[in-house]
Amino acid sequence: MDEAGDQDEHRDEHRDEEATGEEQVANSPRERALELVITVLLSLSALLSAWCAYQSTQLSGEQTQLDSRASVLQLQAFRAEQRATQQAQADLGAFDRWLEATSDGNTVRASFAEQRFSAELDTAFRAWLALDPLTDPDAPGSPLEMTEYVTPDETASTRLEDEAQRYEAAAEVADGGAGDFVLAVVLLAAALFLLGIQSRIGVFELRAIMVGIAGVIVVGTGIWALGLPTTVGV
Repeated sequence: MDEAGDQDEHRDEHRDEEATGEEQVANSPRERALELVITVLLSLSALLSAWCAYQSTQLSGEQTQLDSRASVLQLQAFRAEQRATQQAQADLGAFDRWLEATSDGNTVRASFAEQRFSAELDTAFRAWLALDPLTDPDAPGSPLEMTEYVTPDETASTRLEDEAQRYEAAAEVADGGAGDFVLAVVLLAAALFLLGIQSRIGVFELRAIMVGIAGVIVVGTGIWALGLPTTVGV
């Protein structure tokens, strides 16, 4: 009986792994080293997952703000464009009155119409007259076709539209960044799955391979995620 008990104890001391499906307990130096690596990877994965989730939320919020600002700018640009159109219509009407009076030879009425030109129309009108449009068929049909005719609202509309496009582009970048951080969380979840399931494997070499794969995922994802932008500038 004593000899049989010594043999059983001897086998227990040299047993490295439990059966497949049982929780693995570190009974040897190499298993204890593996458990240390697993602990480090689990801790790193948890920290990186929390950080990536936070950054994804931050970028999603920033995207919402950028989209909102772009919408406001687009509305302002539309209103400025409407005002520019209204001024162009008014200037065209003033020019038509001048042209009609000039065609009738009514200099007093033509002068009266000219005095009521807007500053933008008057500047373009002077440049238009310099081209001798009444005799040159190649001259523009009206001062409104001249490059000198630019209204403040037209300039503002162009500027606001360009600014809105910049905010829209920044919002797209923020959306892409948020998606990248979500992908990082998914990859880290895969690593956590491998680190969790390996404890049910009874073959040490297979466990080591799974931990190695998880380690590559954690380290690679961490390096990639740390290089991602956490904010978007306009």
